[in-house]
Amino acid sequence: MERSKGVAPARKGYACRRPLARPMAPLASLNKEKTISIWESKNFFIELDPLPGAVEAVKEMANMKNTDVFICTSPIKKYDHCSFEKYAWVEKHLGKEFLELMVLARDKTLISGSLLIDDKPDISGVEPYPTWEHILFSACHNMHLQLRAPQRRLHSWADDWKLILDSKRQ
Repeated sequence: MERSKGVAPARKGYACRRPLARPMAPLASLNKEKTISIWESKNFFIELDPLPGAVEAVKEMANMKNTDVFICTSPIKKYDHCSFEKYAWVEKHLGKEFLELMVLARDKTLISGSLLIDDKPDISGVEPYPTWEHILFSACHNMHLQLRAPQRRLHSWADDWKLILDSKRQ
């Protein structure tokens, strides 16, 4: 499961959602340099609000039998505040017990698992065939994409994420 990165609450210009956290305002109208400077700013990640239902869903997943949950997130290249704030966000919203479940990786293809719920449409890296199935979490930057079978999408945490988990157990 990917822990959000590039979307900010209380900052203008970005109406987009990530798997666990969401912005309160859109950045899309800003140029790339301005957007990156916002991502790199202090308190950007820690101030993200959780998506509706995300905290409850992750906690419920973590308590399910035969289910191991890890929060896999990529730090941005200029990580002065990013890594610390992502850990702080998880502690604040999910609790200290989830800190042990965090994996920071620039290349998610190297991480083993059954499922990766992520809003990034194209995840590539060293491993051309990762062990996990990528479940695309809906966000403003990927809604236009038409998925081809067997690709799957999770539109929100109100969707039946349990069905997706159960499909990997059969």
